Amino acid sequence: MQKIHFLFLILIISCLSGCSASVLIPPLPGPLMIPSSVGSIYTAYAISTDERGFQTIIEDEMLETKIQSAILNEKGLEILDLSTYAYNGNVYIVGKYDEKEDLQRIRRLVKKNNKVNSLTTYLFSEEENSHCNNAEDYILQMSVKTALLEDDNVWGANVAVKSVDCNIILLGRVGDINEAVKARQIAGNINGVKSVKSFIRSSKQNQYLRQSKRIAFAMK
Repeated sequence: MQKIHFLFLILIISCLSGCSASVLIPPLPGPLMIPSSVGSIYTAYAISTDERGFQTIIEDEMLETKIQSAILNEKGLEILDLSTYAYNGNVYIVGKYDEKEDLQRIRRLVKKNNKVNSLTTYLFSEEENSHCNNAEDYILQMSVKTALLEDDNVWGANVAVKSVDCNIILLGRVGDINEAVKARQIAGNINGVKSVKSFIRSSKQNQYLRQSKRIAFAMK
C-alpha cells in the first residue's frame, strides 16, 4: 500500500510539472508565464524535504495555476514576462510589466482570490533597449538552478529561480538560514548575473513567524 501511495504521489507531481513545462519555458521571445513547478523541479525527494507537506504543495500549485489563468485571461492586460509562485498561500509575482496601470490591475486581480494570504510583487519595468534578452534570461535561469542542484549544502530542488533582464530572483523554502545565504552566494557567482534578490525562507524563520503570530493572537 505504501508503494502504491508513493507511485501515485510521483505521478501527480510529474503531471503538475510536465503538463505545464511543455508550453511555458521556451527560450524564445514573447510572453512567459512560468509556474514554480517548472522552476523548482519538484520530485519525490523535493516533497520529502519540503516542510509544507504534500497537501499544501498541491494547494499552492493549484493557486499558482488559477492566478496565472486569471492574469492571462484578463482583457486588455499587457502580459510581458510574469511568473507566479505560492508558498503556504503566500503569493509572489515576479517578472516585467509595461504600464503602471497594468501592475495595479495584476495586484487587484490576485487579491480577489480568497485563498491568497499575502501578495509580494517584484517586477521590472519593460525597457526597449534592454541588454539582456529572453534567451539569455533562460540560460541564466537554468545555470543558476543547475548550480543549486549540484551543491550539497543547499536543498536546490526546493528553490525556484527566475531571471528578469539578467537579474536573478530566488524563491522557496530551505532548512536553515545558512542554506538561504549559500543559495544567494551561488546565484551571485554565476557569470552574467547582474543582481540577486532572494525571497527564500528557512524552516526556522517560518517557525519563528508562526510562533510570533500565536503570541500576538493570545495577547489580543
